Amino acid sequence: MQISGHVIRSRYMFVRKAGDEAFEKVLAALTPEARKVMETGPLETVWYPYDVLIDISVTVDRVLGQGDLQLCEEMGSFSCQHNLTGIYRVFFRFGNLNFLLDRAAKAYHSQYDFGSMRVIRDPENKHKVTLELANVPRPHRAVYLAIKGWAIKAAELSGSEMTGFTDGFSEDPEVPTTWIFEYI
Repeated sequence: MQISGHVIRSRYMFVRKAGDEAFEKVLAALTPEARKVMETGPLETVWYPYDVLIDISVTVDRVLGQGDLQLCEEMGSFSCQHNLTGIYRVFFRFGNLNFLLDRAAKAYHSQYDFGSMRVIRDPENKHKVTLELANVPRPHRAVYLAIKGWAIKAAELSGSEMTGFTDGFSEDPEVPTTWIFEYI
């Protein structure tokens, strides 16, 4: 299982933004493989093991957060804000959450070499959308929360207001993980 350096790069930038002392604390707590990636700076064009992403995410949360993985959601939000403004800003201006999640689902395989992502629309409520991730051999809540943070920030940047959220995380690889968003 591999993930794009683009995903790890946003975690790296999140920690660097916290300052040198925070960066050094995180480095000291990482496994040797993840530490090497963070010390040299992850390259967006390189693919890294999924376990490196998990180690970085969990360690950053434990060292800089409360150890409850909630900082992973902030890292996802940061990733959206950091990576998808600039040239992609037009998507936020003219899109809504449905549109942005469609784009995210289509781009999923450019970031992860496993699983499949799709958007499911509620035929009775155009302001309710489900993002579904299936076929992930080892689902992890850290990744789930980061995607949730990304989607909520995307909604905010598009001018959509979140009015509801249903957590559909599953550790069972046979059960798809879902995020159900309601917005106006």
